[in-house]
Amino acid sequence: MLAGVLDVMAELREALRAKVEASEDRLGQAATTEEIVAILKAFGAPPVVAARYEGRMQLIGPVLYPWFWPTQRTALGITAAVYLVLSALRSLANDNPIQAMIQRIDNVIGIGLIAFAAVTLVFIAVERWGDPVKIFEKRWDPRTLPRDAIRKPRSLFESGVSLFFDILFILVWLKFVPFPNELPLRDGASVSVVLSPAWSAVYWPILALALLGAAGHLHDMVRPAWNRLRSAISIACYAGGLAVLWVLFKGRPFVDVQPRPGTSPEELERALRLVDGVLLVSLGITALIWAVSL
Repeated sequence: MLAGVLDVMAELREALRAKVEASEDRLGQAATTEEIVAILKAFGAPPVVAARYEGRMQLIGPVLYPWFWPTQRTALGITAAVYLVLSALRSLANDNPIQAMIQRIDNVIGIGLIAFAAVTLVFIAVERWGDPVKIFEKRWDPRTLPRDAIRKPRSLFESGVSLFFDILFILVWLKFVPFPNELPLRDGASVSVVLSPAWSAVYWPILALALLGAAGHLHDMVRPAWNRLRSAISIACYAGGLAVLWVLFKGRPFVDVQPRPGTSPEELERALRLVDGVLLVSLGITALIWAVSL
């Protein structure tokens, strides 16, 4: 199979080279960028060209098929993430949150099958009543191809799930989505965990970085190939994130705990040390990862 793929690549390379050389011979000069663009567009968009080598009748044709599984993975990942997050939030209000969460997980397969069927029907509809060839021929422009291979593009699934969690964090940060903050200690004793005043100083920078990160992941979905603009967004996010963490580390503790009825001062102090210690380790590991990534 690999040999066949290499043969096709060689055939396409020679065909394109012949068209460029014929154009140069006709014009008496080296082909310009615009002339090469015209030759590539006349030759066909990559999915359309690939479809010429696929002769089987399929429910989803070879033009759309390269997008079918990435779209399915993205839809399934986002659907599962939304369902699990909502289930976790609802389970926390239950007397036995772990058992309630396990019971809700059983439904994720059914929800996933519904999402899978919906995406499949959309692709079948486009294949049967749309014109995939014209869609790609109209939208494809060789000038949009990446000029610099900075890093491997992110998959549609990874970008979609990352964008979902970006949006979820923004909604929680803006308090549009409530986040449970009660920490049970024992039967009849619990504390409410709230952010310390140290977070007030970085409220708007965190929101700005979250929006910038969401814009970057949206860019990855629309234009998967990384370019210098995408790298600049990534660098800004990591650098800004490290600056925010520096402010937070200087303003420790990270949280305050407020007692509920039945909680002793010793339990309150122990809960504060526990939550603050967990955040210290988590944010320290995050800072290390961001520094390496930067």
